[in-house]
Amino acid sequence: MRRVERVCAPTTAQVGDSRPLRARAAGSAVFLLIAAQVFPIPAHAGERRIEREKNVVEARILRVKPAVVRIFTEVSAEVTVRCAKNDAHVVTPEPDRGSGTGFIIHPDGWIATNGHVVKPVHDGDAEHVANFVKAAADKACGPGLTQLPKPERTARLQAILQDPENQKRVKLTKKLVVELPHKPGAAKAVTSYPAEVKAYSPSIDPDRLPKGGGKPDPPMLDAAIIKIEANYLPSVSLAPSIEYVHLGEELFIIGYPGVVLWHTYLDEESRAEATVTYGRVSSFKNDLNGRRILQTDAAISWGNSGGPAVSWSDEVIGVATFISTSLEGDQAIQGFNFLIPVDTIHALAQRIGVTPQSDGPFMREWQAAVNAYFRGAFSTALAHAEATDRILPGLSDVHQLRTHLERLLRDHPMWDTERRVFFGSWLGIAVIVAAIALSGAFGVRAIRKRRRARRLARAGSPRNSADVVSTRRQE
Repeated sequence: MRRVERVCAPTTAQVGDSRPLRARAAGSAVFLLIAAQVFPIPAHAGERRIEREKNVVEARILRVKPAVVRIFTEVSAEVTVRCAKNDAHVVTPEPDRGSGTGFIIHPDGWIATNGHVVKPVHDGDAEHVANFVKAAADKACGPGLTQLPKPERTARLQAILQDPENQKRVKLTKKLVVELPHKPGAAKAVTSYPAEVKAYSPSIDPDRLPKGGGKPDPPMLDAAIIKIEANYLPSVSLAPSIEYVHLGEELFIIGYPGVVLWHTYLDEESRAEATVTYGRVSSFKNDLNGRRILQTDAAISWGNSGGPAVSWSDEVIGVATFISTSLEGDQAIQGFNFLIPVDTIHALAQRIGVTPQSDGPFMREWQAAVNAYFRGAFSTALAHAEATDRILPGLSDVHQLRTHLERLLRDHPMWDTERRVFFGSWLGIAVIVAAIALSGAFGVRAIRKRRRARRLARAGSPRNSADVVSTRRQE
């Protein structure tokens, strides 16, 4: 009997010890299963994170894009033209319209662009007057002159164009408008602001260069700064100089090329969105002013003029200015385009007492929204996007990001890293507390069993295998 007692008493303790181990193993398995549900990492979520890491370019574009604007010029006229004595006609020719790009350099409405973009509304009126008188004479006087022989008809038309009275009776109207793209579905696709030219330097004009060679005086820098009456606008950060720009450095250009702006297959809202092109600094050149400029292979076209060229440090290093064309001048040759340096914008702003500023209420909230979005903190990003929309309601880029974030949080709430951390932390605490409680309960039970077994052993109570089985059943 003693031999059976020695063998059976430890067996009872061993059975009691194994149960907590099994309980702990079961608890760990439950914890892992619950954690797998709380921290889902589906394939598409992982792909999204990889995509965000690879496409940091998108973040850089989004931080700059709201500050890039469209610029429209329009010169219209009402012309009273005399085709003959006592034969006067009032004609409204087709307006002269142009478009370009600009970028906001100060939240209070200061905008940089090219000189040739605003030239139609800034330069003198002589060219406009001559063009509108000709258009009016062709429309009003042309039919009556068709019956004359060609030499006489040509001479008569020339006399009409040179008549001082006809030139005096041209009433010009000039408009300079800045447009910010509005959110889709709005009453208007853009928000328009009338603008005024505050600083100006003309583009290079071969006809105005010194006949004996040399640099033009004053310089033809092809730059302008205009002003709109608005506050708390998005704005860009300007590099201090192109001195630290390197050959081969990557850049992107944002603008409104005419080939897109007037595309017949696109709706109005799509045409109002800026276009981004990529390239590198392919060379450094000197223009006819002796000024150092940048050559790039980034694609630009008519309408891109005045658009910012942005480095990977989110700073404007140049302004898209002129392209290379065929000998006839009617076809762009891509890969050989040129940027005036940001130094020119700094000098022009200094001339009128403006200090470029990229820090403002809009940009603080907008950059926080973009940064939070690309690190997966969607709730925080949405809060900053909503704050941005309150500062300047209805901007297209803000609306698009805000709508995207709302959809993500509605359809995939656990993709938000902050939510996963929050719920995961509380679940972790709950699981740990439950595991401690469970382990404690089984531990107390095991201790009681061991104490009972020791009391029985000291009492010398005869036990056999059948007794052990009976004891287990009773327990």
